Amino acid sequence: MKPDASGYLKATLRLWLACIVEWLLFLPVWILLQVYLQSGNAILPWVYSLLLVSMAGALLRQWCNRKWKQLLAALVLGVLAGVLAGAFMLQEIPLYAGAILCAYLGTTAAARGGKLGMYVSGIALYFAATIAFARIPVLQPSVGILTWSGSLCLVLALLDSNTSHLRYSSFSGAASPLPGGLRRHNRLFVLLFIALAAVLAAGAGRALGLLLWHAARAIAGCLSKLFSGSAEPEQPQEAPPQAMPELPPAEAREPGMLAMILDVAFYALGTAALLTILYFALRWLYRNTGGLWRRFIGSLLSLLRREAPRDTAAYQDEEKSIFTWEKTVQGVRDYWRSRLAAVSRRDRWEGMNGGRERTRWLYRHWLNAKRAGGYTPKSYLTPQETAADVQEWTEDGKRRRKGEREAAAAPPDELLRLYNQARYGAAEPSEAEVALLKEKLKL
Repeated sequence: MKPDASGYLKATLRLWLACIVEWLLFLPVWILLQVYLQSGNAILPWVYSLLLVSMAGALLRQWCNRKWKQLLAALVLGVLAGVLAGAFMLQEIPLYAGAILCAYLGTTAAARGGKLGMYVSGIALYFAATIAFARIPVLQPSVGILTWSGSLCLVLALLDSNTSHLRYSSFSGAASPLPGGLRRHNRLFVLLFIALAAVLAAGAGRALGLLLWHAARAIAGCLSKLFSGSAEPEQPQEAPPQAMPELPPAEAREPGMLAMILDVAFYALGTAALLTILYFALRWLYRNTGGLWRRFIGSLLSLLRREAPRDTAAYQDEEKSIFTWEKTVQGVRDYWRSRLAAVSRRDRWEGMNGGRERTRWLYRHWLNAKRAGGYTPKSYLTPQETAADVQEWTEDGKRRRKGEREAAAAPPDELLRLYNQARYGAAEPSEAEVALLKEKLKL
């Protein structure tokens, strides 16, 4: 097998394992939807079709590298899963939605990182589902499956968090092996936790609790007989309450052909009315929002064209930034100080630091003086081209405004030399030379 094919196969197997884990984490939701919504004429149980479409989405990850392709593939796979599950009724639309969601998770599995938040949500869901399913007669057969799958999810969450902590502590990359000493030191504790979870899932905790409870009752009964000398009287058994008489069920009748035609016509008219209302609403928004709707459509299209991140084997540090309150408070103070200060106070000669900032200050004020005299700066010109354009404008005899200063019209050869040195040179212009130029230009 070629190295590229071997790497692709290993990556696909890892993604399939991630799809199985995500399917297990939200298994209570899938079981609830299947029990209450799926009809009996299914080619494939809907719960298993979710796993298949998620794994199929993982196979299509290289072709579905943009958001719109991922959504389209998820839609096609979700509809196919709904057809295989025999969902042809209006109330079975949530089955299509769940299949589309699982297919989208499969196509984007390679772009997702850590799953700690997903593990926490799944375990909390299992905790609530095991309590609720045990009290609903229709869902009681699924309690055993939830117990074992919930225990497996707990074990996987423990392994994932332990491995992530080891990689973070040892500064290891995502693909590099862990140090042997750290791995041997932590595996014993992980195995102990897994064994404890398996024992609890097998019912040992309940058996141990019942054993202790019966032992305590036996000891209390023996002590009461010892001190009272008489046996505890038996409680008379109460007769079970009489059951309420139930009415005979009504005879089920299939709807006639006219009723089916009317149902289809009603749904068709309702769909047409909704599409018409949606069309006029979108047209009104397009005409009356002043470009807001077009910007929204442009943002949506850019989101759909976004490419999935490529797999890189380079090491990425887990620390994104270093946060300190001192730097944050100082940054907020400097921002509001610069915002609240007047423009004239922000752009003052005394506020410039060093020769570079003062040289740029001279160039800005020289150009502003030309603008005040009637010259229109061109943003696409370089400083050298701007100086030549100013000289040509001056020679053409264009009249300046009354408030323009004559000293500002001096030849800017020395100013351009210092400006190029401040902007592109390695050495900073001396402050004495810049101050001398400021006196010459009288700025």
